[in-house]
Amino acid sequence: MSEDFESRFQSLIDAAEDGLQSEIHRIALKIQDQARELCPVRRYGSGGGSLRQSIHTATERTEDGVRSEVYTNSIYSPFVEFGTGPTGQAHHEGISPNADPVYSQSGWTMPADAMSPEDAEQYGFGIAKGKDGEIIGYYTKGQVAQPFLYPAFKSMEKTAAKEIEEALAREMEKKLK
Repeated sequence: MSEDFESRFQSLIDAAEDGLQSEIHRIALKIQDQARELCPVRRYGSGGGSLRQSIHTATERTEDGVRSEVYTNSIYSPFVEFGTGPTGQAHHEGISPNADPVYSQSGWTMPADAMSPEDAEQYGFGIAKGKDGEIIGYYTKGQVAQPFLYPAFKSMEKTAAKEIEEALAREMEKKLK
């Protein structure tokens, strides 16, 4: 191959990647919307929705092309996505087959001031009471997985691949004219 052809071909690829970046970001936003839709939200009491609002996208050019991520920076998102404890290990349908979380093999307790009895009930925690009936803490064997990121990606995987392929064809066609 001539150096001129290689240079022209590389500039064609670079120009197509410029056009693809916005298309890939658009698809990432669709996955983000789907993840937010699937994300569990606390429905009782005050609060709720912070995990849903922590789902973001980032799209950038890299050495190898265009990269887009849909992610959450919430510290507790892995516990929701994969579940926790023996309960999570027993009930983790829908998580990525490439993920191999390690689950605690025993339950755990929390002090009484960790939450209200109403919150404990909502989350399925047991309520430990002393001899006088006073709440002394809460206990749990974990929570089931409530995946939202992986299912959002999987639901868009085939559509995204097709849309990117079509966008690439359009971009290449534009640049060849």
